[in-house]
Amino acid sequence: MLRGSRASVERTSRRLLVTDRIDDESSARAWSTALTIRQQLAATAASIAETEDWVADTLDGLARVRPHDAERLRARAAHARLFAARERAQAAIYRSRWDLVLADRKSAADGGRIRNEETGTGAG
Repeated sequence: MLRGSRASVERTSRRLLVTDRIDDESSARAWSTALTIRQQLAATAASIAETEDWVADTLDGLARVRPHDAERLRARAAHARLFAARERAQAAIYRSRWDLVLADRKSAADGGRIRNEETGTGAG
């Protein structure tokens, strides 16, 4: 009976190792996709900010040549600049958190490798 138990434990261990590897690969793909999306969001927010700055400059230029509409045009230009500042801040958040996520993953990966080397366990 002991031999049957041992074989059962070995099969279960092998199944768990395969499942862990699949979970790790799925997790890695998910992280990669998430980081790519964060980069795209940061780039999009930065692009929107540039566009809003251009709109604001255009409205200021129009305000100079249309004195009767200058107040309204400058107010809209100020609004566009405020929106641009918000988008730049959002882009910075996406970038900074992306950098933190990469640092955390690298730290976790390094720590896991060190732990595996010290204990002689795992694939590290």
